[in-house]
Order: sequence, then C-alpha cells, then structure tokens
Amino acid sequence: MSSRKDPSALTVIRSYRPDDYLLIGRIFTNAVHEIASEVYSREQCLAWASIEVNFEHWKKRCERKQPFVAVTGAEISGFLELDPDGHIDCAYINPRFQRRGIMTRLARHAIDVSFNSGIRKVYVEASICAKPMFEKMGFQIVAENIVKIGVVELLNYRMELKAKDRR
Repeated sequence: MSSRKDPSALTVIRSYRPDDYLLIGRIFTNAVHEIASEVYSREQCLAWASIEVNFEHWKKRCERKQPFVAVTGAEISGFLELDPDGHIDCAYINPRFQRRGIMTRLARHAIDVSFNSGIRKVYVEASICAKPMFEKMGFQIVAENIVKIGVVELLNYRMELKAKDRR
C-alpha cells in the first residue's frame, strides 16, 4: 500500500529530540508560507512567520515545550506542542505531507495524553486552515479571535474538546 493512501502505516509519533528544532523551525515557516497562505494574505503570513527561520528561537522553544514529532519514513512530517493544561499551542505539518492524516494523528495523540493524565478539556487557537480538522475531531468553537501582530490582524478560532465529547 502506498504512503499516499495510508501514511499512518509509515508515520511514528515520538518525543522531541535535541536536533529536531532545525526541521521544526523550517516546517513552521514553510507551513505558514505554503499552506496558510492559501487563506491568509502575504502580509498576514509575513507577520506570522519571517521567511528566514530563527533557529535560536526554535531551539529554545523546543527545549521548553518538548513537542511531539511525527516522523514519516525517515523524515519529520509535523509537530505539535501540548502544554500541561491541555492547550495545543503549536501544530504544523510539513507542506509535502499535508492532507494525509498525519496532523490528525498528532492531535489524537495529544488528546489521548491529556485525557489519560486526567485533564478534562483540550483546547487550541486554530487557524482557518486547521479549524476543519479540529471540528472533525469533535472540537467546538468557543470564540473567534482576532490576533494582532503589530498592525496586522489574523483570524483564528478558540476551540475546545471536552472528554465527554470525544470522538
């Protein structure tokens, strides 16, 4: 079976490793400028993520957040940060692996970790692009947010999934 039809057969979710930040920073930047740019303006994408990856920022952030990492074949295909209170803070897919169910797997993993540790609600500020995936997983929109980055405004959605509503 090809990886296009069943990427989960080749995808492993694992914990962060020290050098992962190099690819995670690139994935973030590429996802914003190649995926989010389908629904956000160039100005919005540039406010969200510089074209140049700030590797020092990503090294510090990843050391602090310890994201879950999806590896498909031998390549990092996505990552997701889960805070101890059930907040999905950052979830991005390598554009070459989008629409293959890998981010859904990462999110399900985060939900399982949260609910298995006694957290009763998982929540996220989902971009316009990510909103449909979270809705399919049972997340409900709590509010629309306008995020200001300097003078640029971006729309996202505060969404949550309660343990009792899990699909």
